[in-house]
Amino acid sequence: MPSPVRRRVERAVILALKSCVCGLVLSAHALTCDTSTPGVKELYWGDLHVHTAYSLDAYAFGAIATPKEAYAFAKGQPLRMADGTTTSLDRPLDFAAVTDHAETYDVMYLCTDPLYADDAYCNAIREGRDSKGKLARHIFNTYLLPLVSDTPPQPAAICGKNGFDCAAASTSQWRRTQFDANHANEPCAFTALIGYEWTPSPGGRHWHRNVIYRSERVPDQVFDYIRFPQIGALWQALAAACTAEDGCDALTIPHNMNWADGGTFEVEQAPEAELAARARFERIAEIHQEKGNSECLPKDRNDASADCAFERLITNSAKERLTGPEDLTDVQIWANARSSYYRTLLGRGLAAYESSGGKRNPLMLGAIGSTDTHFGTAGKVSSDDFFGGISSLWLTDEERLAAPGYNPGGLVAVWAEENTRAAIFDALKARSAYATSGPRIRLRFGVSAAKACDQAAPKFAPFMGELLDTDEAPTFTVQAARDRQRLARVDLIKGSLVNGEYQERTVVLADFAEGRHTACVSWRDPDYDPAIPAYWYARVLEKPSPRWTKSLCERSGLCERFPDQDVRVQQRAWSSPIWRLP
Repeated sequence: MPSPVRRRVERAVILALKSCVCGLVLSAHALTCDTSTPGVKELYWGDLHVHTAYSLDAYAFGAIATPKEAYAFAKGQPLRMADGTTTSLDRPLDFAAVTDHAETYDVMYLCTDPLYADDAYCNAIREGRDSKGKLARHIFNTYLLPLVSDTPPQPAAICGKNGFDCAAASTSQWRRTQFDANHANEPCAFTALIGYEWTPSPGGRHWHRNVIYRSERVPDQVFDYIRFPQIGALWQALAAACTAEDGCDALTIPHNMNWADGGTFEVEQAPEAELAARARFERIAEIHQEKGNSECLPKDRNDASADCAFERLITNSAKERLTGPEDLTDVQIWANARSSYYRTLLGRGLAAYESSGGKRNPLMLGAIGSTDTHFGTAGKVSSDDFFGGISSLWLTDEERLAAPGYNPGGLVAVWAEENTRAAIFDALKARSAYATSGPRIRLRFGVSAAKACDQAAPKFAPFMGELLDTDEAPTFTVQAARDRQRLARVDLIKGSLVNGEYQERTVVLADFAEGRHTACVSWRDPDYDPAIPAYWYARVLEKPSPRWTKSLCERSGLCERFPDQDVRVQQRAWSSPIWRLP
């Protein structure tokens, strides 16, 4: 092991180089908006996880929106649903990305718009959608799951038939997706980022990533699970096809980690090349979406405390169907489940950093939220008219209340100098972003002067990422402003590696019994040790408001029949972390 002095010198050099690189990244675009001011960041709201009728599962369950219509919806235009209803956003988004499943680009191009091939395989998919939900689950299980869950993965059956060029169909669908994003993009007014989803689900486990590109310069093909079945293969393909020389850059964003069982986060024994690729492409993680929250699980399965109980959804029907009962103890099953939750991943990153001799933390993940909508309804996070998620369009209210696990999903907030592709992407890459479970809580978290909150307008750098070498305990400041509900509480979550053991604690910085419109709280860590790897992030909770199930049961007069769904929840926001890596 290198000496402490040598490690500090090496660390200082690495940090200096990182600062130079960061400066280059953040200055890679010139300001293009008349209202932009160099160095002044504004807050922008978006959704980076949106499926349309180009995704086989969405199509089967009733989605009719195209990417073009999804972007129009994000801008505030109404959208007609397959059941004849019309929906819209009361507040348009600033940016969005359509992320349809790359694995079904070819099938959807061949079997639906534009080719509508007359083939038994395609006819079954179309008939399943036309059944208004009666055959949708069959289509999901028979036509989508094999494409994303088989090991090794196999192309769709139609791709082995004469006259069907699946490679060309996938490329054509990718071009259509790009065209709609480029057409929707309006620099300074609305940013449409180009992307897709890489969707490995072996055994029903979700190892999914959304691939988001910085500009219109993207590879001429998508890298799907069928041809690139390992996360390292995905990164390798991106590194080869998306280069700075070509004006291309990309992020891969893990999501639905609550159903991952730890997969694709094996950093403890990974080769250096894969760790480097992870550090390049995997900068943020989606910790809240309609399929549940992924912030944390307690060590003890029976721990019912509220710290990790928000929108908890562990049950995964695809895994139950494909994997069945596991030959594991309940303790092992629980440990596998929590091993890929956000806090656990941050802790695993600290451990990997220490075991590498201070060379690299491979899991420095900022936090974002998004919806994972499968109806093209980007940014639709209202609890008032949510109807239960992907498979619920054709259900009755009673059926929806009997399956209450999903939620409307979340949003991603970005602090950026302007609303352009380059600025939004660079802010995401720099982790100048945070997650919410839906509300537009205004949040800043950073290191400040000790009395920052005494100032009329507290000034501190939000989401600075990594603390430089300092022996003095830093002062962390959380500044927040309410959306439609008053603020109830401000928490700070700390994780640290003490004598090789990962420790977590949640500190309640402020508790407002009557609720507040704004909050500013500073806190100096009394247990700070500059020699201990650690992270900190802020969490802000609203006063309780009706969960979507309460809104639905009240609207339909069913609360007495479903008393467990007549509940309130505390919506919230999570900052990206600050790390100390000695």
